[in-house]
Amino acid sequence: MKYKPYSICTPPFETTSGGIRVMYGLYGYLLAKGQIAFLNAKYDDPDFIAVYPEVYNGNETGAKTVVRYILQTPGMMSSFGVPGPSVERLKSYNDHIFVFSKIYDPYEVDNDHLFFLPILNLHVFKAFNNRDNHKNNKRTKTAFLVGKGINTYKHPDDAIEITRKFATDQKALADLLNECDMLYCYDRLSAMMDIARLCGCKVRYYGNFSKEELQKYEPGTNGLTYKDEDERQLKVFDFRSHYKDLITEFDSKLDTFIDITQSS
Repeated sequence: MKYKPYSICTPPFETTSGGIRVMYGLYGYLLAKGQIAFLNAKYDDPDFIAVYPEVYNGNETGAKTVVRYILQTPGMMSSFGVPGPSVERLKSYNDHIFVFSKIYDPYEVDNDHLFFLPILNLHVFKAFNNRDNHKNNKRTKTAFLVGKGINTYKHPDDAIEITRKFATDQKALADLLNECDMLYCYDRLSAMMDIARLCGCKVRYYGNFSKEELQKYEPGTNGLTYKDEDERQLKVFDFRSHYKDLITEFDSKLDTFIDITQSS
Protein backbone atom coordinates (compact mmCIF):
# COMPACT_ATOMS: atom_id res chain seq x y z
CA MET A 1 0.00 0.00 0.00
CA LYS A 2 1.27 3.43 -0.93
CA TYR A 3 1.47 5.64 2.15
CA LYS A 4 -0.21 9.01 1.73
CA PRO A 5 1.46 12.15 3.06
CA TYR A 6 -0.35 14.41 5.52
CA SER A 7 -1.04 18.11 5.25
CA ILE A 8 -1.73 19.62 8.67
CA CYS A 9 -3.70 22.79 8.04
CA THR A 10 -3.30 25.41 10.74
CA PRO A 11 -2.75 29.13 11.27
CA PRO A 12 0.80 30.26 12.16
CA PHE A 13 2.13 29.02 15.49
CA GLU A 14 0.86 30.97 18.46
CA THR A 15 2.06 30.13 21.97
CA THR A 16 -1.17 31.30 23.57
CA SER A 17 -3.51 29.27 21.34
CA GLY A 18 -4.20 25.77 22.64
CA GLY A 19 -5.88 24.71 19.40
CA ILE A 20 -2.97 25.77 17.22
CA ARG A 21 -0.53 24.06 19.56
CA VAL A 22 -2.55 20.85 19.25
CA MET A 23 -2.33 21.02 15.45
CA TYR A 24 1.44 21.53 15.59
CA GLY A 25 1.62 18.72 18.14
CA LEU A 26 -0.18 16.37 15.75
CA TYR A 27 2.26 17.36 13.01
CA GLY A 28 5.22 16.54 15.26
CA TYR A 29 3.76 13.25 16.46
CA LEU A 30 3.13 12.12 12.88
CA LEU A 31 6.75 12.86 11.98
CA ALA A 32 7.90 10.90 15.05
CA LYS A 33 5.83 7.94 13.80
CA GLY A 34 7.74 8.02 10.52
CA GLN A 35 4.91 9.55 8.51
CA ILE A 36 5.43 12.14 5.78
CA ALA A 37 3.81 15.34 7.00
CA PHE A 38 3.91 19.00 6.09
CA LEU A 39 2.16 22.13 7.29
CA ASN A 40 -0.43 23.73 4.99
CA ALA A 41 0.81 21.80 1.95
CA LYS A 42 -1.00 21.35 -1.35
CA TYR A 43 0.42 18.46 -3.34
CA ASP A 44 0.46 18.05 -7.12
CA ASP A 45 -0.98 14.57 -6.58
CA PRO A 46 -4.28 14.95 -4.66
CA ASP A 47 -3.89 11.49 -3.13
CA PHE A 48 -2.93 12.89 0.26
CA ILE A 49 -4.60 13.46 3.62
CA ALA A 50 -5.54 16.93 4.81
CA VAL A 51 -6.30 17.52 8.49
CA TYR A 52 -8.36 20.63 9.25
CA PRO A 53 -9.38 21.98 12.64
CA GLU A 54 -13.10 22.66 12.99
CA VAL A 55 -12.68 26.39 12.22
CA TYR A 56 -11.80 25.68 8.57
CA ASN A 57 -14.47 25.81 5.87
CA GLY A 58 -14.23 23.64 2.78
CA ASN A 59 -11.20 21.77 1.48
CA GLU A 60 -8.77 24.41 0.27
CA THR A 61 -5.92 21.94 -0.34
CA GLY A 62 -8.01 19.75 -2.66
CA ALA A 63 -7.15 16.57 -0.78
CA LYS A 64 -9.02 13.36 -1.62
CA THR A 65 -8.98 12.28 2.03
CA VAL A 66 -10.05 14.87 4.59
CA VAL A 67 -10.02 14.78 8.40
CA ARG A 68 -11.99 17.29 10.47
CA TYR A 69 -10.35 17.57 13.89
CA ILE A 70 -12.93 19.02 16.30
CA LEU A 71 -10.96 21.03 18.87
CA GLN A 72 -13.81 23.23 20.07
CA THR A 73 -17.60 23.41 19.77
CA PRO A 74 -18.20 23.71 15.99
CA GLY A 75 -19.24 27.16 14.80
CA MET A 76 -18.00 28.89 17.94
CA MET A 77 -14.57 30.03 16.70
CA SER A 78 -13.37 31.80 13.56
CA SER A 79 -10.37 31.47 11.26
CA PHE A 80 -8.95 34.63 9.72
CA GLY A 81 -12.19 36.40 10.69
CA VAL A 82 -14.47 33.85 9.01
CA PRO A 83 -16.76 31.83 11.34
CA GLY A 84 -16.17 28.10 11.31
CA PRO A 85 -18.77 25.69 9.91
CA SER A 86 -21.71 24.53 12.03
CA VAL A 87 -22.19 21.02 13.40
CA GLU A 88 -24.61 20.23 10.55
CA ARG A 89 -22.33 21.58 7.85
CA LEU A 90 -19.31 19.65 9.10
CA LYS A 91 -21.37 16.49 9.12
CA SER A 92 -22.55 17.11 5.55
CA TYR A 93 -18.94 17.09 4.28
CA ASN A 94 -18.87 13.30 4.78
CA ASP A 95 -15.23 13.47 5.93
CA HIS A 96 -13.46 11.64 8.75
CA ILE A 97 -14.33 13.29 12.06
CA PHE A 98 -12.00 13.06 15.05
CA VAL A 99 -12.84 14.87 18.28
CA PHE A 100 -10.30 16.28 20.72
CA SER A 101 -12.49 15.80 23.79
CA LYS A 102 -15.81 14.21 24.69
CA ILE A 103 -16.84 17.59 26.06
CA TYR A 104 -16.86 18.98 22.49
CA ASP A 105 -18.43 15.97 20.79
CA PRO A 106 -21.86 16.60 19.19
CA TYR A 107 -21.47 13.51 16.99
CA GLU A 108 -21.06 10.82 19.68
CA VAL A 109 -18.08 9.32 17.86
CA ASP A 110 -16.68 5.94 18.82
CA ASN A 111 -13.60 5.60 21.00
CA ASP A 112 -11.24 5.29 18.01
CA HIS A 113 -12.26 8.79 16.92
CA LEU A 114 -11.80 10.44 20.33
CA PHE A 115 -8.39 12.03 19.98
CA PHE A 116 -7.23 13.91 23.07
CA LEU A 117 -3.69 15.17 22.45
CA PRO A 118 -1.85 16.24 25.65
CA ILE A 119 0.43 19.18 24.83
CA LEU A 120 1.65 20.40 28.21
CA ASN A 121 5.35 20.55 29.12
CA LEU A 122 5.75 18.13 32.04
CA HIS A 123 9.39 19.11 32.45
CA VAL A 124 8.35 22.64 33.42
CA PHE A 125 4.86 22.26 34.82
CA LYS A 126 5.29 20.31 38.03
CA ALA A 127 4.85 20.84 41.74
CA PHE A 128 8.20 21.74 43.24
CA ASN A 129 7.11 20.05 46.47
CA ASN A 130 5.22 17.16 44.94
CA ARG A 131 3.15 16.14 47.94
CA ASP A 132 -0.59 15.68 48.00
CA ASN A 133 -2.67 18.30 49.79
CA HIS A 134 0.20 20.81 49.55
CA LYS A 135 1.68 19.71 52.88
CA ASN A 136 4.70 21.85 53.80
CA ASN A 137 4.12 23.98 50.69
CA LYS A 138 3.97 27.71 51.24
CA ARG A 139 1.10 28.59 48.94
CA THR A 140 0.13 32.11 49.90
CA LYS A 141 -1.18 33.43 46.57
CA THR A 142 -4.31 33.10 44.48
CA ALA A 143 -4.63 33.49 40.70
CA PHE A 144 -7.49 33.91 38.25
CA LEU A 145 -8.00 33.36 34.52
CA VAL A 146 -10.69 35.10 32.48
CA GLY A 147 -9.69 33.99 28.97
CA LYS A 148 -12.79 33.80 26.77
CA GLY A 149 -15.09 33.75 29.80
CA ILE A 150 -16.79 36.46 31.84
CA ASN A 151 -15.19 37.78 35.02
CA THR A 152 -17.82 37.48 37.75
CA TYR A 153 -15.33 38.53 40.46
CA LYS A 154 -15.53 35.44 42.63
CA HIS A 155 -11.78 35.56 43.29
CA PRO A 156 -10.14 37.45 46.20
CA ASP A 157 -9.23 41.10 45.60
CA ASP A 158 -5.50 40.36 45.76
CA ALA A 159 -5.62 37.51 43.22
CA ILE A 160 -3.13 37.68 40.34
CA GLU A 161 -4.56 37.60 36.82
CA ILE A 162 -3.09 35.02 34.43
CA THR A 163 -2.74 36.91 31.16
CA ARG A 164 -1.35 35.97 27.76
CA LYS A 165 2.14 37.12 28.75
CA PHE A 166 2.49 34.08 31.02
CA ALA A 167 2.08 31.73 28.06
CA THR A 168 5.32 33.07 26.58
CA ASP A 169 7.30 32.40 29.78
CA GLN A 170 6.41 28.93 30.99
CA LYS A 171 8.93 28.96 33.82
CA ALA A 172 7.47 32.17 35.24
CA LEU A 173 4.01 30.63 35.02
CA ALA A 174 5.14 27.45 36.79
CA ASP A 175 6.87 29.52 39.48
CA LEU A 176 3.72 31.57 40.10
CA LEU A 177 1.36 28.58 40.23
CA ASN A 178 3.68 26.85 42.69
CA GLU A 179 3.03 29.77 45.02
CA CYS A 180 -0.74 29.63 44.49
CA ASP A 181 -3.24 27.55 46.41
CA MET A 182 -6.15 28.21 44.03
CA LEU A 183 -6.76 29.26 40.43
CA TYR A 184 -10.19 30.76 39.72
CA CYS A 185 -11.12 29.94 36.12
CA TYR A 186 -13.85 31.89 34.30
CA ASP A 187 -12.90 30.53 30.88
CA ARG A 188 -15.20 27.99 29.27
CA LEU A 189 -12.40 25.43 29.25
CA SER A 190 -8.67 25.98 29.36
CA ALA A 191 -5.49 23.92 29.51
CA MET A 192 -4.51 26.37 32.25
CA MET A 193 -6.69 24.29 34.58
CA ASP A 194 -4.41 21.33 33.90
CA ILE A 195 -1.23 23.42 34.12
CA ALA A 196 -2.32 24.66 37.54
CA ARG A 197 -3.02 21.17 38.85
CA LEU A 198 0.27 19.83 37.52
CA CYS A 199 1.90 22.61 39.54
CA GLY A 200 -0.01 21.65 42.68
CA CYS A 201 -2.56 24.47 42.49
CA LYS A 202 -6.25 23.65 42.90
CA VAL A 203 -8.86 25.07 40.52
CA ARG A 204 -12.28 26.59 41.13
CA TYR A 205 -14.29 26.60 37.90
CA TYR A 206 -16.77 29.39 37.04
CA GLY A 207 -17.09 28.73 33.30
CA ASN A 208 -20.34 27.91 31.53
CA PHE A 209 -20.03 24.14 31.21
CA SER A 210 -22.31 22.23 33.55
CA LYS A 211 -20.90 20.01 36.26
CA GLU A 212 -22.07 16.96 34.30
CA GLU A 213 -20.33 18.17 31.15
CA LEU A 214 -17.06 18.71 33.01
CA GLN A 215 -17.11 15.07 34.06
CA LYS A 216 -16.44 14.20 30.40
CA TYR A 217 -13.18 16.17 30.25
CA GLU A 218 -10.31 13.72 29.79
CA PRO A 219 -7.89 15.13 32.42
CA GLY A 220 -10.64 14.64 34.99
CA THR A 221 -11.84 16.64 37.99
CA ASN A 222 -9.15 15.79 40.55
CA GLY A 223 -8.60 19.09 42.40
CA LEU A 224 -11.28 20.88 40.37
CA THR A 225 -14.12 22.46 42.35
CA TYR A 226 -17.31 23.42 40.56
CA LYS A 227 -18.30 27.01 41.29
CA ASP A 228 -19.31 27.56 44.95
CA GLU A 229 -19.31 23.91 46.00
CA ASP A 230 -17.14 22.62 48.85
CA GLU A 231 -13.47 22.66 47.89
CA ARG A 232 -12.17 19.47 46.31
CA GLN A 233 -8.87 17.97 47.34
CA LEU A 234 -6.04 17.86 44.80
CA LYS A 235 -3.92 14.73 44.73
CA VAL A 236 -1.00 16.05 42.75
CA PHE A 237 0.78 12.74 42.15
CA ASP A 238 -2.43 11.08 40.95
CA PHE A 239 -3.22 13.93 38.58
CA ARG A 240 0.27 13.88 37.09
CA SER A 241 0.14 10.10 36.66
CA HIS A 242 -3.22 10.36 34.93
CA TYR A 243 -1.88 13.03 32.55
CA LYS A 244 1.05 10.77 31.67
CA ASP A 245 -1.42 7.96 30.98
CA LEU A 246 -3.23 10.28 28.54
CA ILE A 247 0.06 10.76 26.67
CA THR A 248 0.53 6.99 26.42
CA GLU A 249 -3.07 6.55 25.30
CA PHE A 250 -2.64 9.18 22.58
CA ASP A 251 0.39 7.37 21.20
CA SER A 252 -1.71 4.24 20.77
CA LYS A 253 -4.65 6.18 19.31
CA LEU A 254 -2.35 7.84 16.80
CA ASP A 255 -1.56 4.39 15.38
CA THR A 256 -5.30 3.85 14.92
CA PHE A 257 -5.65 7.31 13.37
CA ILE A 258 -2.95 6.45 10.84
CA ASP A 259 -4.59 3.09 10.02
CA ILE A 260 -8.01 4.67 9.51
CA THR A 261 -6.83 7.59 7.38
CA GLN A 262 -4.34 5.65 5.28
CA SER A 263 -6.85 2.95 4.37
CA SER A 264 -9.54 5.37 3.16
